[in-house]
Amino acid sequence: MTTITFEFNGQLLRLAGAATQAVSVPAPATLAAALDALAVARPELAAALARCACAIGDRLILRRDTLQGGETVALLPPVAGG
Repeated sequence: MTTITFEFNGQLLRLAGAATQAVSVPAPATLAAALDALAVARPELAAALARCACAIGDRLILRRDTLQGGETVALLPPVAGG
């Protein structure tokens, strides 16, 4: 098992009431598997997670990408403007 830390931004920060959440997943795991573990740990975020972009540092990552563990993944909810 390894730990992935998710960093919440925008509406996710308000929904979670915390800036981060760590989840344990088998290593190596895809981002999709880590997001599934996060949805189980924080069901109030589950619906919003499907619409989020994900980044490590300044690089966007895809749900099929493999995580080795120890990463911090920023969750970026969509924004609307006018």
